[in-house]
Amino acid sequence: MSRDIILYLINLFSVSILLALLPVYGVCAKQLGVPDWAQCAIDDLMQEIVPIDLNASLSDSSCIHAESDQFKSSQTEFLLEGDVRLSSETQQLKADRITIERPSNLIHIENPFFYADLQQAFRGRSAEVNLKDKIGLFKDVDYYLQESKAQGSADEIEIDKGKKRSYFKDVTYSTCTRGQEDWELLAREMKLDHITGRGVAHNIFLSLWDMPIFYLPYLSFPINSDRQSGFLTPIKGHSSTSGFDFTLPYYLNIASNRDVTISPRLMTQRGLLLGVEYRFLDTRHLGEIDLEYMPEDHRYGKYRGSLNIFDNAAPSNGLYTDLHYEYVSDGDYLKDLRKTPGILTPNYLERHLEARYFGDWWQILARMQGYQILHASPFSLIGNPYQRLPQLLFDGNFAPVASRLRYGLYSELVNFQQSSIAVSGIRFDIWPTLSFELEKPWGYIKPEAGFRYTSYQLGNLAMNKDIEAILSRAAPIISLDSSLVFERELVAADWLGIAIGRQTLEPRIFYLYIPYRNQKDIPIFDSAFMGRDYDWLFRQNRFTGADRLGDTNQLAIALTNRVIDSSSGRERLLFSIGQIQYFEDRIIGLKSDDPPEISSNSGLIAQGKFDFSSHWSFQSGIQLDPENSGLLRAGFDIHFNDAPHHLINFAYLLDRDRSLLNVGEQIQSTDISLLWPLNSHWRVLGRWNRALNLELNLETLAGIEYESCCLAVRTAVRQYRNSPVDADLQTTFYIEVALKGLSQIGSSLENQLKTSILGYQPLH
Repeated sequence: MSRDIILYLINLFSVSILLALLPVYGVCAKQLGVPDWAQCAIDDLMQEIVPIDLNASLSDSSCIHAESDQFKSSQTEFLLEGDVRLSSETQQLKADRITIERPSNLIHIENPFFYADLQQAFRGRSAEVNLKDKIGLFKDVDYYLQESKAQGSADEIEIDKGKKRSYFKDVTYSTCTRGQEDWELLAREMKLDHITGRGVAHNIFLSLWDMPIFYLPYLSFPINSDRQSGFLTPIKGHSSTSGFDFTLPYYLNIASNRDVTISPRLMTQRGLLLGVEYRFLDTRHLGEIDLEYMPEDHRYGKYRGSLNIFDNAAPSNGLYTDLHYEYVSDGDYLKDLRKTPGILTPNYLERHLEARYFGDWWQILARMQGYQILHASPFSLIGNPYQRLPQLLFDGNFAPVASRLRYGLYSELVNFQQSSIAVSGIRFDIWPTLSFELEKPWGYIKPEAGFRYTSYQLGNLAMNKDIEAILSRAAPIISLDSSLVFERELVAADWLGIAIGRQTLEPRIFYLYIPYRNQKDIPIFDSAFMGRDYDWLFRQNRFTGADRLGDTNQLAIALTNRVIDSSSGRERLLFSIGQIQYFEDRIIGLKSDDPPEISSNSGLIAQGKFDFSSHWSFQSGIQLDPENSGLLRAGFDIHFNDAPHHLINFAYLLDRDRSLLNVGEQIQSTDISLLWPLNSHWRVLGRWNRALNLELNLETLAGIEYESCCLAVRTAVRQYRNSPVDADLQTTFYIEVALKGLSQIGSSLENQLKTSILGYQPLH
């Protein structure tokens, strides 16, 4: 038998049916990665896939092995009969009978055949191949695609290798188990052009459980992994404030590292919004520009829009730049028009341009930073945040070789600007330190001495005539940090049923001294009270920023207890408790008229974490009021996580520390969420987030989802407030159908569930 004929037969079958069928599920123009989900039942064609031989040369598959029970040759034909096998290192063809006519070189395969390579396998009832015209006609073909775990069939496939075109009739595609298709695509006619990399399909049906639900008369799509322009999957939704919400994105591939997505969005109660997203990516540079514009919002009464610019670059080793600019036309834009509303809407947007350079033991930062205030009421008491135009910062920590001494230097120069009536000015802050570190397995000791000098050159003092234009403050900062580690081995059942483990007791003492310096005339540019948690016990300043340096003479005493499971290395129990003892009153407050703090201690602060098992965990934190030992702050949460099947979250927060809240009321809230299966396919889910002190629900969500190995259907109703002060609840209804291996139809409910329910994961 002619070797060229056999080789051509193999090569003709290798004309990629994979490429021919991939477009059916690749209707999104952007290339989709292979999804990671639990596989359906193994397809019977999978066993035909040619295994990879790591010792074989895949680049040389020209060696053809032919086997058959009988071989006949005459002047008119070649005939191979009985378990015919044609194989190479990467391909295999099996049939009961193959006839090759001479001299027309027409091949007939009249009995069932199997073809497979490293990535695909298919079987068919019959085939005719014209070697002269390089045209093959295959009938009743079943296929299986290894990479995407997909299967389907085609009544007829015609492959024109000379013109590099393929024609299909009645093609199906699904990632479900063959014969049990929860969803399936059917294209009545399809034409693929392998030169242009495009395909055209007519009369496309999408069916769920054998029921047609979607029809397209015409579709053009890419047929290879190259990024190509085209329409993406539509996004649909509905809300009480926007009505029916429909987005049809169009993807425009500009170059291999640049693209644009144009997204017209129609909201029946608001109007038409146009979104444009431009992305670029280079070796040392990436960025994105998002623009949205609505000529008129029918509910709002005028135009609306937004601009978001993001740019990161690394021009050279050690140098990094970061640009982030956000703008919205009005304060309610994010609440009304962002695609996935959050629990809370931000009160301001940040803009910054910064450059960082990292040395071996130091870094410098140059930054320009500003804000767009969306809601002024939260800043009525503390004032709007100041812009930094610019900010220069140096931070270094150097340890000479073979020395326990460390030299540190923190320095900042920043120009603060705000409104025309607010105090502005330039602040220079420098803080050199010298420390000695002795660290051993049994503990450490670290004395440190520093000197902090801060000076101001103020402007815009028309409303503050009593303040001098040039101010300064200088004070030493002395601290001593030390800790010991006591350790013992645990025997069986000593703790939590741990067979082999280790328990540690770690006492820690931290002394801090900062003398009083008068700071009543220094304006507040960026200082605030620091949040009080366990780590706060060991801070060197009770204020953030440099405008306030808290005077103190204090000693923090703390104890940490850990239980570590030696078999897994996991920390099963962590409990820490501590308190600051003050030897002097603290005179410096955030505001000049704040009374001194006269309490002799900070009140006990404790935090704990307890892992009952691999699924249950508990963590909490409390702070006692130093005046009456009552609860000042408390919070705890319990998690049960057997993802992706079972999930329960319960959290409680109480905060009565009004000095940190800057409001007259306490915070008291609960947050409960769950995800629980009804059977192997159905799950219920929900969340209830309530502000108990305000007697308001911040978010209520309830839903149900069905998920198999190839299909997910999720639906939920969500009521939420963008801010605790909002009187009215907004209601949104979600429905999403995810065809695994194809695309997603509906709103982005999966992303919303991951935001609302801690630990949420799809079932498969």
